[in-house]
Amino acid sequence: MKKDVVTQSIILRYNTSGQVLNLCRRVQADYCTERRNVVKYIIVAESGADLSPEMIEKYDIRVAQMHVEIDGENYFDNYLPMDKLLGYYERTGKVPKTAGVNPNQYEEIRNRIKEEDPDAVVLFLCYSAKLSVSYQSAVIADDGTLNCHIVDTKNVSVGQAIIVMKTIEMIESQPEIEPEELVSKIEALVEKTRFSFVPGNLDYLRAGGRVSNAQYIGATLLKLTPLIEVIDGFMLSTKKYRGSMTVVVRNMLKEYFDKFPIDKKQTYFVSAGGDFSASIKEEIKKVIEEQGINFAEWMRCGCVITSHSGPGGVGIAGVEV
Repeated sequence: MKKDVVTQSIILRYNTSGQVLNLCRRVQADYCTERRNVVKYIIVAESGADLSPEMIEKYDIRVAQMHVEIDGENYFDNYLPMDKLLGYYERTGKVPKTAGVNPNQYEEIRNRIKEEDPDAVVLFLCYSAKLSVSYQSAVIADDGTLNCHIVDTKNVSVGQAIIVMKTIEMIESQPEIEPEELVSKIEALVEKTRFSFVPGNLDYLRAGGRVSNAQYIGATLLKLTPLIEVIDGFMLSTKKYRGSMTVVVRNMLKEYFDKFPIDKKQTYFVSAGGDFSASIKEEIKKVIEEQGINFAEWMRCGCVITSHSGPGGVGIAGVEV
């Protein structure tokens, strides 16, 4: 007489108890081998990636703080209240100085990981090396005592954030993936990630020396707003839009989706200096519906990015299919 037994969600048929015992042991051994092959990954990214507190907590992302200097005092990016940063410009007409992560900060993160998870594989998914010293600091801080892989995301803000989150998706879907294969996939992802941004306030660009007085006056009179795109790790002004910010955002988003074959399953939108204005948010919602975007993440820039763009800026990040 045949019987059925469920072991590890597998139905086993047997005629004798000896046969079942051996088969159960083999299934258990296979299960344990699979468990041993799971790799523990820890991701490190800078505060300039503008990851939300919820993302950081849920996925235990280690955040290396970039720096903002106001009145000669140094603040960590995520610890400086946004109203203090904006108030500094209003009071002085100057934009704060910003700086990347230094090697000592990465050493502190590395030492904590070494104490907590010495066998973990650590992925440093760094802010563009063309725009910050953070990547080089991570290289300097790597003393070889941990299994570290340092990747230049060639991006900033939510362009970097979407690379971080896509990496987490890959790890979750393939928990046994080897580090070399994962890094190769991340590097391919980097080349397909597109981030575009329009600043909300040209005053900050002028004060920071990124546009001349003549350019500022001309752009103000003609109501021109530059489009900033991250290309091969550089932030480049590629064209100008004319009109109100709502019109500018509408045109930017339309051209973004016309230009890039973006994966509609996940798109990130970001605002600088606070929440999206009601009119801008409505415009973005229209685009989300028109484009058939399945999931849109609403993000906020931190103080480092806002120091350069000014409040009211709007950006979009996605990955090409």
